[in-house]
Amino acid sequence: MSRTRSSIIFLLLAAALPTTAQTKREKRVGPKSDDTGGVCDTMAWKLVWNDEFDGTALDGSKWITWFPYSEDGSDRGEGCRIMGTSNTIFRDDLVKVEGGNLRLGVRAQSGEWYGKQKEHEGSMVHSIGDARFTQGRFEVRCRIPRGAGLWPAFWGFGGETEIDVFEFCGEQPRLLKGALHRWSEPRFSSSGKHKATDLSYDFHLYAVEWEADGISWYLDGALVQYRGRFVDKKGRPLPKCDRPRGANHTAPYFPRSEDGINIILDLAVSEPKGFCKGPRKPRPWPEGASFDVDYVRVYQRGR
Repeated sequence: MSRTRSSIIFLLLAAALPTTAQTKREKRVGPKSDDTGGVCDTMAWKLVWNDEFDGTALDGSKWITWFPYSEDGSDRGEGCRIMGTSNTIFRDDLVKVEGGNLRLGVRAQSGEWYGKQKEHEGSMVHSIGDARFTQGRFEVRCRIPRGAGLWPAFWGFGGETEIDVFEFCGEQPRLLKGALHRWSEPRFSSSGKHKATDLSYDFHLYAVEWEADGISWYLDGALVQYRGRFVDKKGRPLPKCDRPRGANHTAPYFPRSEDGINIILDLAVSEPKGFCKGPRKPRPWPEGASFDVDYVRVYQRGR
């Protein structure tokens, strides 16, 4: 994404690292490495983890409602309930499971978290336990909310890797934004946009397929964005398989194979000059404005 969704703890850590100037080409084109050409994996996707949200409460064996970035994994830390450029504190009571859906709510209520003043409250869930994955198909069926400054997202984070399946700004519910980030030094990012119909009116299926040499984004089964592990000299992605053998440039933003990612869904409110055009003062949204999730499913190639 163009402005990071990761918690403020990552921003603080990144600020402490030395900076290295990058040319435009270096941001897209990495060094060459041996490329065997890749082999298409034709094995079927196998369901390995899911939550259908059919109960009456969040499954605590699968999810927590904060970022576990404190020393003991609890929410007792500055970066555990606030996030980079959002104007939001994440609250447990805005996370509900009802009617077969996970409902992530938002409200106009100011507060303070570890000395940080925020003007709104939102909600999020972060996978725990076995729900940490290296490569696979990550999909969600959901309905996004509409409203200026609202910032729903479905993403994964772990190690140096961040994969944004989608982010929306509530004032632009037709514009799906997906991205990759490498939290290395220097840091690298690649983002894209897809214009669709207004996606806030109904449920839609969003997915990312992370494979060894390529990442594909899908909306209702249609491919809308692609990034390759290997790129040409201009930074254009090469196919994920059946490439010519030889030395090819790498994409510096492509996820590391050793990084496993946790799944995160959240509904925040942007700062006025943040990722979205957030309100300058606390403001209410239409009654019941929420990010509604039918299910989350993770697949990996069957063996």
